[in-house]
Amino acid sequence: MINKTLFRFGFIFLALLLTCILNTGVQAQSSKMNWGVRFGLNATSVMSYEVYQADEILTNTSYSNKNGYLVNTFARFNMKRIFLQPELGWNHYRRTCSFSFPVEETASYRPTTDLNINSKALNANFLVGYNIVGDYPYLLGFFAGTSFIGTYRTDFSMEWEKSLSKTDLFINYSGILGFSINISKIYFDLRYEMCLPNENLNLKDIPDFPDNYHNIKIKKTESFLSFSFGIML
Repeated sequence: MINKTLFRFGFIFLALLLTCILNTGVQAQSSKMNWGVRFGLNATSVMSYEVYQADEILTNTSYSNKNGYLVNTFARFNMKRIFLQPELGWNHYRRTCSFSFPVEETASYRPTTDLNINSKALNANFLVGYNIVGDYPYLLGFFAGTSFIGTYRTDFSMEWEKSLSKTDLFINYSGILGFSINISKIYFDLRYEMCLPNENLNLKDIPDFPDNYHNIKIKKTESFLSFSFGIML
């Protein structure tokens, strides 16, 4: 069965491509300001990851990433080859944090607990870039910048427990490095983000979380790799 998410992104891409073909008379780099929209996938990875039980670090732990989704709108202010690009976007991040409790007075561990963490966030980004290739209809630009990430909802689930949600606003920031490619008005973007500071998660702060996990604390520093496509007019 065809993955529904990939089908949706493929449909959006074809619609954008058709829009660009029907508007080939307008050059993307003909003005001092352009605007655009992009859609894509993101994947989380971890720079550091530690799980504590009552302030004692657990050794039998793991972290795995899953693909999430993003939607982003942006403006680009052109100063010859240099450009400034403010952005506003929505991201859905997905990951699984796994750990197991040691059995007292033995070298064995209890069955692994897989904690699925899905978060939704609004991102405000500001990028400074330089177009190495700046001849229409082809553009190749590298950029760097920063992102302020406002996580407004996080869903937690385990295989044998119901899904629980936390809606407190959590704000952190990240550094961004990446590059973009324009072919006429079609826009491609690949970027890497590293979040700071470390995120500390106390499971006791999650409403209605089972009492036997209240002494668990997760400390992690995450990064994100994302690929997106769209249009820039």
